[in-house]
Amino acid sequence: MKILFATEYYHPFTPGGTPWSLALLADALRRRGHGVAVVTPSYGAPATEEVDGVAVFRFPVPRALTPGPSLAPLRDLVSPLFHARMARAATDAARRFGAHVVHAQEKHALVGAYLAARRLGRPVFLTLRDYGLICPITTCLLSARRVPADCGAGKLQRECAPFYLDRYIAGGGLRRLRVRASLALLYADARLKGAVVRRVDGVVAVSRGLLDIYADAGRVPAGRSHVVHNAAPPWSAAPAVEAPDRRRRLAALGLPDGVLVLYAGKLSLGKGFSVFVEAARALAARFPGVSFAAAGGGAPGDPESVRLLGSLAHGEMRALYDLADVVVQPAVWPEPFSRVPLEAAAAGKPVVATRVGGMAEAVEDRRTGLLVEPSDPAALAQGIAELLADEPLRKKLGRQAAEALARFAPDHIADQHLHLYRQALRAR
Repeated sequence: MKILFATEYYHPFTPGGTPWSLALLADALRRRGHGVAVVTPSYGAPATEEVDGVAVFRFPVPRALTPGPSLAPLRDLVSPLFHARMARAATDAARRFGAHVVHAQEKHALVGAYLAARRLGRPVFLTLRDYGLICPITTCLLSARRVPADCGAGKLQRECAPFYLDRYIAGGGLRRLRVRASLALLYADARLKGAVVRRVDGVVAVSRGLLDIYADAGRVPAGRSHVVHNAAPPWSAAPAVEAPDRRRRLAALGLPDGVLVLYAGKLSLGKGFSVFVEAARALAARFPGVSFAAAGGGAPGDPESVRLLGSLAHGEMRALYDLADVVVQPAVWPEPFSRVPLEAAAAGKPVVATRVGGMAEAVEDRRTGLLVEPSDPAALAQGIAELLADEPLRKKLGRQAAEALARFAPDHIADQHLHLYRQALRAR
């Protein structure tokens, strides 16, 4: 079978977890003897090349990005011109490659992938990785576990936009007006894509929690929606870092020698960064030899209790997991399915996470980590403290986390995709 993936970003452009998840899936499919190709914007990279055995077809866009975690402005990805370019490129790539299935891996690739697949009479799939096809900001999910029944463009401007602007947007009235206009455009784009979602051959959600919220809001086709988790990285837990090397590597990060509690992810309200800061502040006096660090993008200021490491490359994060003793994922909103628990487990480290969204699908409470209630700094601090005070427990949970990754193995995830593709091809 030959599968064409359509996506907003692919290596060397890696602004989020999608390129890494897709690379693992593509490699597993390829090792099973299936053909894999990717169609994606060029952002200044070569028009065609092979990346780790995967054929990559890039179509020209009027913007160049720096390789790594670079993002294009959203206005580039929601324009009719972008959809037309993606459709034309996906059609050409599918013909050249002989694709049997077209699979949009991100929401902004959906329209182009759908038009190409329908033109060629191929099955088309979409993977849901966030809530952007319900609302561009979904601030309602910071305090609720479902989308309100009266969700709409009016409610977005009346209630959600003021909350969002006050917490995320700096600047004066003119900037706030521009952001409101942008939100209106993004909401209209989401509704357009929502109409397309109902016509695809299959929807794949990266967690049950994510799919349930979409289904409850009536935004996915019944009977054609499935859960397939992200694949775990094929790492093996590294040997314990020798004390001199550990001291040197921690010092290079501005951290003292000792136990390290690591927050990995965007430093945002929804990811629970402020909850982590409060928990770290509460634990500092009780565990004076412990360091608290955060790796991720954002500009929350300079909290005294947490060392900010900034955004790190994927390879640097792998090395950082080796240094960490406990990894924390304190999401406030229903996190769709973070890669962090999988990466921490692959490095043999336990996770303290919140019991929301897809987190409980990645972390098994008291087997591979600890689950606590969201938006509760005291509960988070208690979970972290339990592992800090019990080294045998945290090592046991880390070891069991690594052993439990078989259900997220790339080959297993590839098999689930192949099953859905074959069903769609038989139906046609």
